[in-house]
Amino acid sequence: MPRACRVRRGRLLRVIVASALLAGCESLAERRVQPAPAGSLTVLSSHDNQGVLSSCGCPTNPSGGFAKRQTMIDKYRSMRPDVVVVDAGDLFPERPNAMKVKYLAQALGRAKYDAVAAGDQEFGMDLDELRSLVAEHHLPLICANVRDKAGTPVFPPHVIRQAGGRRIGIFAVIADEVMGFPPREWRKGLRIEPPLEAARREAAALADCDLVIALSHQPIAATEALARSVPGIHVVVSGHDPAIFRKPLELGGAVVVATGPVGREIGALTFTPGPEGALATSLDMIGLSEKTVRDAPWVMDMYWEYVRKAKGEAPPDWVLTPQPAAYEPADQCGKCHESQYKQWLTTRHAKAYATIKRVGRHEDPECILCHTMGYGRQNGFFSMEETPSLASVTCQACHPVTSKHGSPGEKVDAKFDPRTFIDARLCINCHGLVESPDFDYYAYRPKIAHRRAEVEK
Repeated sequence: MPRACRVRRGRLLRVIVASALLAGCESLAERRVQPAPAGSLTVLSSHDNQGVLSSCGCPTNPSGGFAKRQTMIDKYRSMRPDVVVVDAGDLFPERPNAMKVKYLAQALGRAKYDAVAAGDQEFGMDLDELRSLVAEHHLPLICANVRDKAGTPVFPPHVIRQAGGRRIGIFAVIADEVMGFPPREWRKGLRIEPPLEAARREAAALADCDLVIALSHQPIAATEALARSVPGIHVVVSGHDPAIFRKPLELGGAVVVATGPVGREIGALTFTPGPEGALATSLDMIGLSEKTVRDAPWVMDMYWEYVRKAKGEAPPDWVLTPQPAAYEPADQCGKCHESQYKQWLTTRHAKAYATIKRVGRHEDPECILCHTMGYGRQNGFFSMEETPSLASVTCQACHPVTSKHGSPGEKVDAKFDPRTFIDARLCINCHGLVESPDFDYYAYRPKIAHRRAEVEK
């Protein structure tokens, strides 16, 4: 088949798939879900949602998000009578956005998960505020090895659920260490018991359950050690760590599942009765792709309500880029640096706002933050009506100076050289795991860097 025909055929297929999803037809992943044999039990597991209600729709990050995950949960629940839904933590965002967290809590309460481990990102929030959300929305947060200053468990150590006539015991533990990148201290005012000690106690307390599930919010090596050394656990769900297991890992008497980073997949571990009562296990990993999974409509309703209410609100100031004395459009720099300006016009940075406009996310404050200059800061981007010249990632994203740099009286932070201030630490403020999971500094920088001959002129 000629290449032009293949390209047209590929485009047509994408249009057909997108049209089917928009029309409310079942997605490809949904059609894969089949009824299970009588007596089967399915454990749906996930982690690392990172506060994403709906995937952003950017070409570099088309998957993940609470809305797609919910579509698969609803499908399994409709096809199989006995389903348990668990999450191993980091469901809320790493950089708390108070308004968005409220909508996430509302969605989680409505989704009715069976248990959610409190991860370091949950503990990174104000504890009183988090407890208030848990009480208001009846959130199933659990944690067996963290206590507050008074020695009171911050959340219940475990829950017991019923499914198919079985008692399912679920507990959670978290590693006693700083987590995140850059590392963030989440343990202030908290007392952490060694995870293995807490796991042994909980496994013993749940010994009369038919199935015991451990949610392990730890590095994968510690999660595997827990599975090997704590008897009485049947399933261990990995949290926080980016490891992904396409097949269930059997350690000790437990099955370990890991669904990978940034909420891009959900695992369906099914126990099926075999001869003489033995249970056979199978694992289906479902990629939450834009092309194969629809967004749950009720979650999207919440997302768009959040966007409407957040419009005009000051965004969370978590971007750590240096702030120039004043924000200026790129063409102001082009008056002296003409060749660099022309080269910048060829990059995706110059079209950053158009990118989110194309996918309909141009009013989401978290999208605007990285697709414009200075949003939420004094004299930065405000709206297309008032500040259209700042609706892109301009020169000042990498060079925190104004067009007056070098002039007498111009103040420039001595830590930053306006000629060379580009490194991975700067880029990951916007090209993080959630927004740009495939980001590679050494692959991406050449796409925006000026040619050396031009810089030296």
